[in-house]
This record gives sequence, C-alpha cells and structure tokens, in this order.
Amino acid sequence: MYKDILTRGIKIKIIGDSIAAGAGSSMSYKTEELIFEGDGTKFFRRVAPNSWWGLLEQYLRDKYINCSVENKGCGGAFSYQINKYLDALVSIDDNLVFVLMGLNDRKRINGMKELESNCEHIVDELINNGKMVCLLTPTPSVHSNEYYTNRIYHTDEVVAILRCIANSRKILLIDNYKYIMEYLAKEKLVIDDIIYGEDCTNDGLHPADYVQKLMFQNLIKTLQV
Repeated sequence: MYKDILTRGIKIKIIGDSIAAGAGSSMSYKTEELIFEGDGTKFFRRVAPNSWWGLLEQYLRDKYINCSVENKGCGGAFSYQINKYLDALVSIDDNLVFVLMGLNDRKRINGMKELESNCEHIVDELINNGKMVCLLTPTPSVHSNEYYTNRIYHTDEVVAILRCIANSRKILLIDNYKYIMEYLAKEKLVIDDIIYGEDCTNDGLHPADYVQKLMFQNLIKTLQV
C-alpha cells in the first residue's frame, strides 16, 4: 500500500517531541526557524541528517522522486501543546503524518490521561481532514534516565497508550520500542550498549546514531517500502 502511494508522490509531515525531531543524533542542531510559541516557550525546527527521519528523507529522495519530508518535531513539547497547535504543525497539503510523542507527559501529574486524550484527538482530527496517520512509539532509555525524580510515569506506559490508540483507530503503528527491545534480546545486549555514540547527546534518553538507524530500519520494514 505505502509503496504505491510513495511511487505516486506524497508530502510527509512529522510531528511530536524531541525524539520525533531526531535529537540525540550526531550533526543535529536547532535552527532559528520558529515552529510555534506556546505557554511562554518557543519551539524551533531541528536539522538532523543522521536521525531516523534524516535517513528516511535521504532514502525517499533516492528511491521516490516526488516524495518530500518535513519535520516539525518540537523538543520539550507536551502532548497538549502539540494538540493545541496542530494547525501550525500540519499543512492542508500534507498527505501522511507521523506522530511520535508522549515522553514529556511522563513529568505531568495526569500525564498518561492527557496523552491518551490529546493523542486520540490529534489522530481523529488528522483522519477527519483526510490525512493518513502513523503512530510511532519512542525508544527505550537507560535506567538512570528512566527513573529521574521527575518521571512520574515510565516509557512502557507511554508505549501501551500509543499501541492502544493505534489499534482502536485501525492505523499503522511503527513500534520502535518493541523492535529495539527484541533486537537487544536477540543480541544479548542492554540499551546502554547501543544508545550512546560519538558526537551525540549521550544523555541516556535521546538515541545516538546506531539506535536512530534501527528506528529507520524498523520504519522501512513496517511500511514495506
């Protein structure tokens, strides 16, 4: 299905948080291009050629001439902000929207309820506007980062909500969390072994180039393109 669509040419939009934006990868940096400003915070576009979406952009450019990728991931954004400013993130001529968010909601008292409500509204709104929608789960993080004092909830709870929404709305799920956990089990590794990399953020949360490449591979495999 997606191969046929890509062959015809489409506009792909990516929205979400810093994981969506490709933070953590090498050669990644914020630009001065403002995406939106909300609650006193300005969110700027990120360039990330070695991220999962940077690799996707290059792959599509080489294989499908008429496809374009635009990333409006907002580092630090909560799901309610992405929901509130959805019109600033998605354009009328976007065809396929990738949504990857939820990790920041772990810091909020009612974060998982908010994530569920906001994500459902975002997905429904996009579908009602004629968009194809794919949800993506985040990647695992190291234990020390996962259990920072401000983490009220944990990544597996975020993943469970995204899986449930994808299933209830009958939309495609790019399950990065499952893919990487299965990879780690197969290779007898832990996330600490692969999440760090040279010239990368290396904070135990934002994946370095190796995990970014695994995310890209999972995306291509799931889309079957």
